[in-house]
Amino acid sequence: MSVIRDINQKKILEIDDETAEMLSDAIINSASLKDIHNIPEEMMEGLYAYAYDFYQKGKLDEAETFFRFLCMYDLYNSDYFVGLAAVYQLKKQFKKAIDLYAIAFALNKTSDYKIVFLSGQCQLFMGKPRQAKLCFELVYEKIEDQFIRKKAKAYLDTMQKIKSKKTATQEA
Repeated sequence: MSVIRDINQKKILEIDDETAEMLSDAIINSASLKDIHNIPEEMMEGLYAYAYDFYQKGKLDEAETFFRFLCMYDLYNSDYFVGLAAVYQLKKQFKKAIDLYAIAFALNKTSDYKIVFLSGQCQLFMGKPRQAKLCFELVYEKIEDQFIRKKAKAYLDTMQKIKSKKTATQEA
């Protein structure tokens, strides 16, 4: 029997040796909970479909629950983090959304700059135009999707117009 203790030596978990060895192997080999529990990819995809459906229907609490589960069980799938971030963005929890978008971008193997675009929107909603501008500039420079590129340009142009108006008002 293995005992896991906190820094104050309080017993917080008692597990059998086989489970302790399995957890140790999983941590060393960077296994996800999905792998540890042998959850099939088809099941994860089905759960993602439910989460996305709840998101599309505006049932954000339910979508959040599913996306959180997916993120916990597969720490390496950027789509799950984008989904959870999008839920937080709609719930106006922009800081959480930005943090999750950053994780998603780091995990994403294709450098999907749409994630940076969404983060820029959150920065703007938080009243951080400088950070938003950096996001939109990066998207404009790097993204191949012309639709998102045009949207980033529109944000940059609008932000420039607002800045110009403020400058003109201050000089008057």
